[in-house]
Amino acid sequence: MSAVVNEDAEVKAAHFDELIGTEWISSDPDDARVRLRFRDDLRQPFGLMHGGVLSTLVESVCSAATFAAVSEQGMAAMGQSIEVSFIRPITEGGAEVRAKARHRGRTTWLWQAEVLNDEGKPCAIAKMTIAVRPRPDA
Repeated sequence: MSAVVNEDAEVKAAHFDELIGTEWISSDPDDARVRLRFRDDLRQPFGLMHGGVLSTLVESVCSAATFAAVSEQGMAAMGQSIEVSFIRPITEGGAEVRAKARHRGRTTWLWQAEVLNDEGKPCAIAKMTIAVRPRPDA
């Protein structure tokens, strides 16, 4: 599950991920995964799943998996940069993001991710950089 820290330093679900319907599969930095079912309200004007939705899935899974790994050390994780190359459209079914941490530094984590359709075909390839910083509440 995606997590954020509220004012009381309690972990709660990220509202945006709830809004789009992200399904959390794994927060393992070696195999982090999320899934999303395709819905009409996630389409762009030409009927494809919106690229911003796919990018959101990449950032969410990479941020949440980094946070899960560094939170006990009093650290926070937040997106620093993202690059997504779209390969094929998704027009039905769903999307799954599979991400792997390639660098786990003290202040920066670097991820590679792929977005797959229901047939397991790659629809996007992404690189995500996550900033790791001390949590204000820690």
